[in-house]
Order: sequence, then structure tokens, then C-alpha cells
Amino acid sequence: MGGTVEFKEALRTRLGVMKPSHADVERFLAKHGHKVTPGIPELVATLRAREQEVFLVSGGFRQIIHPLAESLGIPLSHVFANTILFNADGSYAGFDESEFTCRSGGKPAAIRHIKDKYGYDGVVMVGDGATDLEARLEGAASLFIGYGGVVVRKNVADKADWYVMDIKQVTDVLNHK
Repeated sequence: MGGTVEFKEALRTRLGVMKPSHADVERFLAKHGHKVTPGIPELVATLRAREQEVFLVSGGFRQIIHPLAESLGIPLSHVFANTILFNADGSYAGFDESEFTCRSGGKPAAIRHIKDKYGYDGVVMVGDGATDLEARLEGAASLFIGYGGVVVRKNVADKADWYVMDIKQVTDVLNHK
């Protein structure tokens, strides 16, 4: 987290210590329902009503993020996240090292990929962390909206194009309220 170890190596080390099995992930999902930030379902619905595509770009894991994406109506093809790999018996086998988000600078790389694949001139990134902000600083996102409703990170707030404490602020602007 302090930037002294390359992200992919840190991920490899942490997962290697944890060695999560497929059953572990399933138990986690059963015990911990998704907690969606207030306003996100409305924002996604507003964007979709405007015929704008929504993508999830996360350093988290597909196995955990896919159910959330499905609940929000976001196609799984629009999810960019890490993938935990399992052996045939369900034991931990590693992670997919080809995922954009398994490496430092992965979120900007994912945004550039999205722009190239879908022919977008601009992409707006919304996020609360430094790796989200990277997408703007590295020229991938055209606009970065920082979000401080869960935790305020001064460096993110200072460098965001727009900083909001409530996602409803973004939805209201889209709806011209």
C-alpha cells in the first residue's frame, strides 16, 4: 500500500499466504452480502437510461464483483478485475496475471483498453482511491470524479476534477437538478 512493492508481487504474496479455496470464496459471499454505496443503483440506472455504458474497474476479484455487477445490470464483459484461479479440487492455484488490474498502473491500462475497444473519445472515472485517480493522471480518463462518502482521502480530493461526498450529486447533475 505504501508503493514500495510492485502491486502484482504484493498480490502474489498476499494470496499465497491466504491461499483462498473456491469454498472459502463461496462462504465469504454467503456470509457477506454486497453493500452498495447509496446512490449507485440510481446512478447506474440514470446512465443506462441515457444509453451510456457503465464499466466496473476494480482491484478486487471477479468472483466477488460479478454478483454485484449482475445486481446492477452491468454486463460481465464490462467488469475489469482480478481473477483467482482454482485447481480442479477447488484449492487455490494462483491468479490470472494477464488481468489489467493485477499490476501497478492497471486501471489506466483498463481505461485505455475500453476506449480503444469501444471507440470512446472520453471516459469518466468515479472512484475513491489513489489507483482510481491514476486513471486521470495517466491520461486515460477524461474526467475523474473523486468520491469521499465512505472515506476522504486528501490526495484524491485535491487532484480530482470534481469531488463529491454523495453520489446523488452526480446523478442530479446528469438529471439537470
